[in-house]
Amino acid sequence: MRTTAIMNLKGGTAKTVTAINLAAILARDYAQRVLLVDADSQANLTEFVAGGPADDGTPGGLSDLLRGQEAFPLPTTMPNVKILIGDSSLMDLDVSMVNAHAVEPLVLSDWLETVADRFDWCVIDCPPAFSAAAMTALIAADEVVIPMKVDSFGMRGISNMMNQIRNMRRINPELEIAGVLPTMTYPDKTQNEKLAELRGVLAQYHVRTFNSIRRSALVDRSTFSQEALITASPKSKCLFDYRVFVTRLIGDSFDEEGGEI
Repeated sequence: MRTTAIMNLKGGTAKTVTAINLAAILARDYAQRVLLVDADSQANLTEFVAGGPADDGTPGGLSDLLRGQEAFPLPTTMPNVKILIGDSSLMDLDVSMVNAHAVEPLVLSDWLETVADRFDWCVIDCPPAFSAAAMTALIAADEVVIPMKVDSFGMRGISNMMNQIRNMRRINPELEIAGVLPTMTYPDKTQNEKLAELRGVLAQYHVRTFNSIRRSALVDRSTFSQEALITASPKSKCLFDYRVFVTRLIGDSFDEEGGEI
C-alpha cells in the first residue's frame, strides 16, 4: 500500500480538496482501493466523505488510535474509498504528548500495516500545524505532496515545510517529497513569474513542481454538494488539472504494475 500525506503548515492551500479528488480519481479511474485518513482536528474531510461531522461519539477514529484504542476504517459516500475518521479531539494531541510517550510515534504506521492488504493506496489529510497526528502521519507516509497557493505567504511557507520533512527523516528515512502542487492559480503575469522562479529553486533541490490546479468556483460548489469533482463537475477544467496531477504522481511505478495512465 502506497501512503501519501497531503500537508502544508499554512492553511487555505486546498489540502482537503486535493485529498478528496486524489482519492476519487484513484478509485474511479485506476480502480484503486483507497483509504483516507483524516488527521486534521477540523475534520472537514470526514464531514465531506462520511456524510456528516465526526463529533457524534462515533468510535474507532484516528484520535482513538493515537490514544491506544481500537480503530477501524468506515465506509464513505465514494465508491471504493473508506476513511479513518478525524474529530475535534485531535486538537488536544500535540507533539509534546509524543515526546512524553503519551502517543506512540509509530502507532499509525503500525496500524496501516494491519490493513495494508485491504487497500492499494492511503491518502492522509494533514492539519496546517505540526501536531501529534501530523507527526505520526509523516512517520507512516512514503511521500508528501505539498499543495501551495502561489503568493508570498505560500512561497515562504514551503521552506518551513521542507525543513519539517527533513527533520522527520531522522525517524522515517524513507520519507520523500513527491512534489509541490500549485493550487487555485489564475492567469496573472506576476503569479506566473513567481511560479517559474519557484520551479527553478525547487529543481535545484531535486523537488518536483506538479502542474497547476486552476482556481474554479466549481470546487466551492462541490464542497456544498459534498461530491468530488469527478461526479460534481466531470467536465470541469479543475478536474482535468487534478487528473493530470494524479497521472504524474502515479508515474512509472503504476505503469510497471500494468495500470492505465
